[in-house]
Amino acid sequence: AARRSFEDSHQIRTRLAASNPASAEAQRDVSVSLNKLGDVQVAAGDLAAARTRFEDSHQTLTRLAAANPGSAEAQRDVSVSLNKLGDVQVAAGDLPAARRSFEDSHQIRTRLAAANPSSAEAQRDVSVSLEKLGNVQVAAGDLAAASKSFEDSLQIARRLAAANPGSAEAQRDVSISLNKLGNVQVAAGDLAAARKSFEESHQI
Repeated sequence: AARRSFEDSHQIRTRLAASNPASAEAQRDVSVSLNKLGDVQVAAGDLAAARTRFEDSHQTLTRLAAANPGSAEAQRDVSVSLNKLGDVQVAAGDLPAARRSFEDSHQIRTRLAAANPSSAEAQRDVSVSLEKLGNVQVAAGDLAAASKSFEDSLQIARRLAAANPGSAEAQRDVSISLNKLGNVQVAAGDLAAARKSFEESHQI
């Protein structure tokens, strides 16, 4: 039922976008409906169909971002679409493609954060992209790269938590980063470092 509803919505939005090709909002609505369809297909286990939806959404958002390079929102939309695509590529076992998707997303988010250093959301986006990249590096057996990704993510999480000590979410992000780093340290045989990471996470 959900899939039919999203398909109907997608058809309507596609027709609206076709009748108004100059409308960025109409084009973005199409990408949103594609993502919703993709999410439903992931939940149903149809990864090939989901990947096609996310690829189509990514292409739409990339065109919108190219037409409006000064829009941080448009650039962030592209990074979100890359993360969705990367997630389904991981689920399908296509780790090289997933790594490329997450690397591209990370590059976009790094640029956005550099352009807006006072935005905690932009900085956190970089941290999240590093964790996704680290996860796929672990899955691919590249522990050295994964350790670097998680360490960089942890540094960002620490800065955000220090700047906002009353935020439970910010503290939790530090704890999650420490646990991910600890897991990689265990896998790499550095048990002393892993113990230190897990102990600090537990204290949080």
